Amino acid sequence: MEENVAELVDVVCYACRIVLPLLDSPLGREAWWRFLDEHAYHPVELLWEHSEAHERIDIDYIEVGSDIRSDPSFAEYAREWTGRPLALLPRPIARAVAEIVQRADVALDAHEWRAAPVDSAVAERVLRSMDFAPPPGEAVDDAAVLARLSAVETALERLRRAAAEPVGEHFRTLLTDVLRALPSMADLPPDELCAESGPLASPRLWDTERALRLIQHFMWSVTRGAHPDQSLSGRSGRAS
Repeated sequence: MEENVAELVDVVCYACRIVLPLLDSPLGREAWWRFLDEHAYHPVELLWEHSEAHERIDIDYIEVGSDIRSDPSFAEYAREWTGRPLALLPRPIARAVAEIVQRADVALDAHEWRAAPVDSAVAERVLRSMDFAPPPGEAVDDAAVLARLSAVETALERLRRAAAEPVGEHFRTLLTDVLRALPSMADLPPDELCAESGPLASPRLWDTERALRLIQHFMWSVTRGAHPDQSLSGRSGRAS
């Protein structure tokens, strides 16, 4: 276990959507120098333990050293993190979905979310087809790409079916908005995704999976009628 600095401090790159906790250790300093090398000219910010800016850090952000299997360890990040070429690319689909989910999160926090009796059961059915946290460094072949694309297709179909259910006003708005932001299967041709992949997954595929992961996390809160870890935003809301 690495030793933290006296006060918990993170550095975040808003362009690449990555958070690095600053650790007072040889490996922590090595990771810091790597961060400076990669993000020195990007929009970055130091976040203290109680910084309000933590609320901007949603679960699409990569957090070095977290317990999420798709995030790199400090050793991986500081040295040869195989997922780096994919993980630091822009994720426009995930960012569009993040904005939609954040609006729903605010409504839930403010107790303005008007739920229907079926909301929880519908969210549970959607969740059965969602488990999206693939590591960016995971090597893929055509078979793996097609299997992951099939999982995306199943999730999209579940979301479309959910939108046709008699759900509450806020849940219906969320489903309608995310379906507009997500790509259709016509936007994800298997032959193109296979051609874009290797050894890492297609950026379009991984971006879509990250977007579905944001929706997945919010569905947990709908099934409970409250947030699983108090909030979708901030590090306390990140799910493993």
